[in-house]
Amino acid sequence: AVKTEEQNVRRYELRALSAQINPHFLYNTLDTIVWMAEYNDSKRVVEVTKSLAQYFRLALNQGHEQISLRDEIDHVRQYLFIQKQRYGDKLQYEIEEDESLADYKLPKLVLQPLVENAIYHGIKEIDRHGMIRVTSAAEEGQLILSIYDNGRGFDLRDSTDKTLLRLGGVGLKNVDQRLRLQFGDDYHMEIQSEPDKFTQISLYLPLD
Repeated sequence: AVKTEEQNVRRYELRALSAQINPHFLYNTLDTIVWMAEYNDSKRVVEVTKSLAQYFRLALNQGHEQISLRDEIDHVRQYLFIQKQRYGDKLQYEIEEDESLADYKLPKLVLQPLVENAIYHGIKEIDRHGMIRVTSAAEEGQLILSIYDNGRGFDLRDSTDKTLLRLGGVGLKNVDQRLRLQFGDDYHMEIQSEPDKFTQISLYLPLD
């Protein structure tokens, strides 16, 4: 009973964490919209405002914790589109999704924190063009979700906890815990990186 109680508390904590939308992101986006409006760039104002509305609609997900992979990836697409308005040429992105996996259900808000880390801990730190690539693929009974960036990277010989913190700490740990809570041992996360070259985070989830 104690274990069940602990798990319930844990679930509540993780739900509370997943509900926290980054206020900096909202503030910066509104700032960008105001700046566009001042330059009378009404077409972009409409585009970014629509994108922000869709971003929140998907994040709220009608109060459901589970989301389809299609919507989870669309959430990341809106996020990247908005960030691109701020970063301009410094940020390029590609999304490659396997359409056959579109209806796969997973906990919401697991990809966006990883993409956010890729920007803030990878791309922001370099003086070349940044590239972020988000992919979904099926392989040997597993769904593999990958987030790649060509940013700062780091030495993987550092300890795992240090690695998680280096990659943005709470957000990444939260994603890892939420996926483990749902899928147990059928899930794992892999991190590959090379200093000043790239970082790739891959989530392996069970397909059946």
